[in-house]
Amino acid sequence: MIKSSVTLAVFLAATALAAAPTVTLTGKAQSCHPGLPIRLVGVSGVEVSAFRVNRVPSLMAYLNAFDSTAGSSALTTEALMMRLDTLSTKADSMAKRSKVLARAVSDSLGNFNLRIPLTDSVLIYAAWDDEDDTFPQAHMTMSGRTSRAFVLDMDHGGCTPHRAASGGVLATIGL
Repeated sequence: MIKSSVTLAVFLAATALAAAPTVTLTGKAQSCHPGLPIRLVGVSGVEVSAFRVNRVPSLMAYLNAFDSTAGSSALTTEALMMRLDTLSTKADSMAKRSKVLARAVSDSLGNFNLRIPLTDSVLIYAAWDDEDDTFPQAHMTMSGRTSRAFVLDMDHGGCTPHRAASGGVLATIGL
């Protein structure tokens, strides 16, 4: 009797997890080359992570501090770069240690998919290797209640025509 009750409980728990609603976030890590017309290129090898916004308040605080510092003219160039480097390093470290909903790496065309459980708000954080980019990171927040497609602007503002089509609030880390 006890054995069958335990088996039933395990089965019900597994069934509930399997039946939990999920959302698919289909993304493209994209760089834009200047000039007219703008040429769009997918960026391969971008490590993308999805987090529940309410579960990573410290990471959000570092990303917000980075964004406000990057836009500040109150600091000297040297002080600004030191502050941005510190914030960037801490944000990247926190992203690697924090509990994720999903992780993916962009393919040769810059495409990736994140399948996550239904949630109110999602932080998308991306990092890549680029020796020409001082702070090779990007982030954005979006709803995690419906499946959607979006673009991660890896060119730090060069892909702004796609901002409205992304369905999220776009922010890039970089200069």
